[in-house]
Amino acid sequence: MRFCDPDQLIGKKRRNRLAAADNTICYLTRGTFKEDQHDAGFADTRWVELEELYENCGKAQLNGAVKKYRKAEDEAVKAAIAEFEEGIEDWQPVVLVSGVAR
Repeated sequence: MRFCDPDQLIGKKRRNRLAAADNTICYLTRGTFKEDQHDAGFADTRWVELEELYENCGKAQLNGAVKKYRKAEDEAVKAAIAEFEEGIEDWQPVVLVSGVAR
């Protein structure tokens, strides 16, 4: 998730605090994208604004997808932190004496 499309911001806006009008919630979305109702569509991954997801999916489906995303994200973060902490516990300092590791 991100709150804006940095490619759409000029340099000054990218360096400073964004105005509320520049904030748009977007999700990186894997899906089938169509040009119009007559297009069979194609699989792609794109940043899609929350409003567009709501318009195309509806409230119930969107809420379910966001809930699933947040659960997967939470589990991935917890696993990564546990792995970092495990690495810290297993860490052994290396002492160099005259250029030879001990």
